[in-house]
Amino acid sequence: MRRPGQLLADTFSISGRRWRSCAAAGLIYLSAQVALVVLLLIAGDDILMGELGEIWDRISDPNFDPEAPEQSAYFESLELDLSPVNFVPILLGIGAVWVASNLLQAAVTRVALSDLRSRTLTASDALRQALRRVPRLLGLDLQVVAIVLVAAIVVVVGGFVTPLLLIPLVPAFLVGAVYFFVVMSLAFAFASVGPAAPSLRYGARLVRGRFWGTFGRMLLVFVVLSAVTLAVGLVFTLAGSSTPTLQLVSQLVQTVVGTAITVVGIVAVAIIYHDLGGESD
Repeated sequence: MRRPGQLLADTFSISGRRWRSCAAAGLIYLSAQVALVVLLLIAGDDILMGELGEIWDRISDPNFDPEAPEQSAYFESLELDLSPVNFVPILLGIGAVWVASNLLQAAVTRVALSDLRSRTLTASDALRQALRRVPRLLGLDLQVVAIVLVAAIVVVVGGFVTPLLLIPLVPAFLVGAVYFFVVMSLAFAFASVGPAAPSLRYGARLVRGRFWGTFGRMLLVFVVLSAVTLAVGLVFTLAGSSTPTLQLVSQLVQTVVGTAITVVGIVAVAIIYHDLGGESD
């Protein structure tokens, strides 16, 4: 495996060199996030029976005082329409982001591995190949959610049965979460590019005997990217705190930067997957 410093350098190098090939998947992912926000607003307005605009006008007023009698009376008078049909837009938005995130995962992983093997993958080819991997990645998502839920239920039930069980269960849960994070990251890379085989089992096989080296590199990438995200978020949050319009622009910029950070993180995991000898089609 390449040294941690070289991993970071290669990660940013590939991300910059192949940004055009990743841009289409990134734009799809961004569009899905925007669609989710729009659908949430539509659903919220339906649930609030058309009062969402009035609520926004009130809370965006610089002189808004939530404890004022007229404001309290207004908010107490609001009625909600919790009909199931009003939640359909929310489910559609969540589904769009779910599919788009897996498309981004598969496309960027394929672009990064192609670069590592001295090949060029165009944006259209990357999307076409990634689209075929989306069902497999969706299935892996469900497996991950099921495993996390089962582990959480075991800890909660154990704590209810006898609090003393929490003494071994909580540390075991934390250790298992660290191990599972590493295996899961490699499993998503394998599901994006590898042959038909159980992805989580394959990820566990890759880190066998090399877990700490893999974990250390992933942790380094996570810390660096988190620091960048935090710095950008702090700057733009402060810049957009004066008016609602600037807040909206700030949120949009942070969303774009967040997508770019996600792409860089996927590239880093793809490099680690390559160094571990991960298979690819």
